[in-house]
Amino acid sequence: MGFGVDTIASPAHEIFALWRDYLTGRADSVRARTYWSRKEQESGPVFDLLSGYVYQGFSNFTVIHLAPAVGLDSTYLVRTLVTAVDDCTHDVRPLALYRVYVKREGDKWVLANPLPRLTRHWKRNTIGVVTFVYPPTQAFARARAEASAHFVDSLARAFDLPPPSPITYSFTDDLVDMFAALGLDFFPLGADTVGGRSNALNRLVFVGSSTAGEAYRHELAHVILQPLVGRGNTAWLVMEGLMTWTGGSAGLDYNQLLPGLRTYVNAHPDLTIKTILTNPPARVGTLDVAYDTFATLCHMIHEEGGLAALRAWLDAGREPDVVLSVAARLLHVPAEQLDVLWRRRLATLSDRP
Repeated sequence: MGFGVDTIASPAHEIFALWRDYLTGRADSVRARTYWSRKEQESGPVFDLLSGYVYQGFSNFTVIHLAPAVGLDSTYLVRTLVTAVDDCTHDVRPLALYRVYVKREGDKWVLANPLPRLTRHWKRNTIGVVTFVYPPTQAFARARAEASAHFVDSLARAFDLPPPSPITYSFTDDLVDMFAALGLDFFPLGADTVGGRSNALNRLVFVGSSTAGEAYRHELAHVILQPLVGRGNTAWLVMEGLMTWTGGSAGLDYNQLLPGLRTYVNAHPDLTIKTILTNPPARVGTLDVAYDTFATLCHMIHEEGGLAALRAWLDAGREPDVVLSVAARLLHVPAEQLDVLWRRRLATLSDRP
């Protein structure tokens, strides 16, 4: 515990014990559910919305704040610092400072997510199956939102998927503010604070962008196309390539990404698809060489063999050599000619929609 955290008196004592027990036993998903709000568990299979961010193998969890939550009845706020400590230097490396709420549900205390509490006063606009959620001070570009709602429906139809279920799409001006709404008071982002995240299983989208807040369709693609990539048979970059081809990346449409990729590839004549797959270059601004490369491969495979061919690649597994050999087979070239075909095709792909 941090300085000033008093867990002697009730109910702070019971709340701290509940949180400590959850952190200790969360690996047992059945047991972990018993600590969490039943109402929130009904919202989707991922009941702890921050689990993918804060539970990454770091071993030190320090409660630095435990007190009644302002403006919420029968609710407490717990803030926890997640760190790793170097065994030799004793340097502390923080991963996250995050929130969890503890509220009364029936006759017991249960854990609850920050998101619905921190966004309870935000505006909401529903268009089609997409509910856009944004701060009261945020402008709402209805035309962009309508285009995104149309994209959701058309993408599902294009891939022969059932009509989409409702999606909640939250957005702010940047990821720092969006992460804060999720309950991440600190999380490492680097210099680029524009982007998006999704929780496809719960049909949630989180976007931080001052220029494309309502139109960050890469994350919507993750939600819509989850049935195609959610079986564990899809390589990470094949999945991201699919989302980039269909929904763009970094707030740009797929076609808008091609000039930057083409320039990079022309400047790196020794670059291979396998190198990109196994050691992807870091994203710089809107250029993500790995995402964009695999988007072009998705485009090429779909162009060659339609949905059946694309689905076959999505199910090819995650081993790099297999991923590339299946791509070559679907494109009807020897594996050693895949790079040549890709470079030649990239040179001719149109930058226009």
